[in-house]
Amino acid sequence: MNIVSTMTQLLTQPQIERARAYVTEQARPLERARLAHVLDGGPVEAVVGELAAYRGEGGGFGHALESDCRAPESSVLATLTALDILRMHAVPAGHELVQHAVSWLVETVRTDDAGRLVWPFLPPAAQAAPHAPWWDQSEPGQLAETFAGFVANPGLALTAHLFRYAAAAPGSLDPRLLDQLGEQAKEVAAQGLRAEEVNAHDAAAHLVGESAVPADVRGSMAAYLGTVLPERVMGARGEFAAYGIHPLWVAPDPAHPLAEVIAAQVDVALDEVIRGQSADGSWQPFWDWGGWFGAEWAVARREWQGVLIVRNIRALLAWGRLSTARR
Repeated sequence: MNIVSTMTQLLTQPQIERARAYVTEQARPLERARLAHVLDGGPVEAVVGELAAYRGEGGGFGHALESDCRAPESSVLATLTALDILRMHAVPAGHELVQHAVSWLVETVRTDDAGRLVWPFLPPAAQAAPHAPWWDQSEPGQLAETFAGFVANPGLALTAHLFRYAAAAPGSLDPRLLDQLGEQAKEVAAQGLRAEEVNAHDAAAHLVGESAVPADVRGSMAAYLGTVLPERVMGARGEFAAYGIHPLWVAPDPAHPLAEVIAAQVDVALDEVIRGQSADGSWQPFWDWGGWFGAEWAVARREWQGVLIVRNIRALLAWGRLSTARR
């Protein structure tokens, strides 16, 4: 069911132009191409071209595409980020960049001690690069502990991407791989997620929103999330300045299957996004590196401001909260 916001607060034309100016002057070329596509109907080929610059060896992505880890090596973190961008901009699921990324993921998947298929977020070499505290892996097994063994995050989002690709390229992936990933997703839904696993909820919502995922897998996850999200997503003024499960990251548009479940929280989130725009036209990330790598965090923060402009403008446009869609 499509839900259309009835709230009247809009991002004004001057606010839109300030966001555009920030991206033009301060953001990465990738975000300039992305905002042009979202806001002005610019060519998606420009997005693809800029994204290709972040490719690493073997079809994966790296080079600090995900700004909180500055490692140049190909990583699951950066490759997932690339796939999310391609999907957000409706790049066909069978596109060459998607194909190469999926092939890289198939080659790098591991089986953990419990027999589950998992993708560790980062290679060990990434420890040498500046990074946020949560990407630290100075102790053996530290990263796996931080991310609960990688099963839900990034596993659920990657599962959605693999099913999306498989639907576009029938026979390209081993059905046993897809079957096991689907069963693992149902196990996650049955066991549940800890409330503090913020991004795991986003990954689970991504899976629910991917129509190529089998209906029974999506249904089990949707049923679980429907019971916990209304209490777990941010939904009150003052909550949006701190890290949490953002309603617009769960349901970025009215067509998402979970939009109705958190409709009230989405309306609050839309208002808070509009109110939260900085004077320079950007949005500040609601997280930081806690004093780690100060100079590199300053670079990452500026990159995130560009990324959040794209993400927020897209959500506001989808939910009918821009005063205008085009100049």
